[in-house]
Amino acid sequence: MEKLTTRQQQIFDQFFETPEKPQSVADFAAFGLERTTIFRDIKKLVQAGLLDPEGKAYRINKTSDAWLRWDLSRAPWLRPAVSYNPALLGDYQPNHSFLLTDDQLKALDAAGAVGGGAQAKEKGKAYARILSSLLIDLTHASSNLENVNISWLDTKTLIELGERPEGLTEQQLRIVLNHKEAITFLKDHGTHLQLGKRDLFDIHSLVIKSLLADDSAVGALRSVVVRFDDSRYMPPDNPHQLREVFEQFCEKANAISNPFEQAFFVMTFLPYIQPFQDGNKRTSRLAMNVPFIRHSLAPFSFSDIKGRDYMFGLLAFYEYGRHHFLAEAFTQAYQKSAARYRDLVAYVNDGGMLGTISG
Repeated sequence: MEKLTTRQQQIFDQFFETPEKPQSVADFAAFGLERTTIFRDIKKLVQAGLLDPEGKAYRINKTSDAWLRWDLSRAPWLRPAVSYNPALLGDYQPNHSFLLTDDQLKALDAAGAVGGGAQAKEKGKAYARILSSLLIDLTHASSNLENVNISWLDTKTLIELGERPEGLTEQQLRIVLNHKEAITFLKDHGTHLQLGKRDLFDIHSLVIKSLLADDSAVGALRSVVVRFDDSRYMPPDNPHQLREVFEQFCEKANAISNPFEQAFFVMTFLPYIQPFQDGNKRTSRLAMNVPFIRHSLAPFSFSDIKGRDYMFGLLAFYEYGRHHFLAEAFTQAYQKSAARYRDLVAYVNDGGMLGTISG
């Protein structure tokens, strides 16, 4: 969309002051401009898809991204409740439907190759280094997304030296250590894992261990209703429906042949379904790396995606069924982190040695 001028933005902003009320050119007399000037700017807003004509007046286009951003910036209790939409998953046809655009898939494919032309043995050695780096990077970033305030360096010393950082509660420490165990499981078994019930349950069991009062909810589909503090979205709450939806998710996830589309499908739909009582986003962040590990591609550590972009992207999918915000954030962040992993491969292939902090 063409960038708005300052005056066009001011006009558009005024519509949000009374979003349910249509406004005419006369309502902008306070701007002190000719009616034809205001009319020309409003027409530009209509052409940009931001406003809809309504008789001789205009109203905000509630299908626009601008409206979505404004609406989701409000307190959740000001928005209507939104139920699970079965068509989002039901209409998705693996290898025919795509959440990522052709341009995004091309960019991800170009970024993800980290082989560097090395021989098979050296290539395996370099990729092992990548997974060792992922263990620290993803543990750090995913723990931060769970509001555990731990630095990358403290994460590294905890994982490699067992030194507990100051300031963490027992629960926060458990979240970090669970990430370590779950990502180690990915490192050791990722080439053989599938996005099916058994392996997803195993990942969930590791990432949520000792964090739920009900042990029967660990590595199992939830039997309780879940609700969010920051969203009006309501996931499936019928146990029979949830089981069917989860099985449908697993079947479609495993049928996707493109590893980037497959990873993004997991990133998007697993939190949307909310199959587990807790730890859904954590499980999705780890499980989406399965396709990357199976194909020896650069993994996704979440180090380069802004927390706000990630959460907003999920919120837009929860309440509006729109995935393109998260797709854009994922594509940009993946390219950044993949570049670092390529540099790591080049370093290892050149004979570089990577040791622990203590040297």
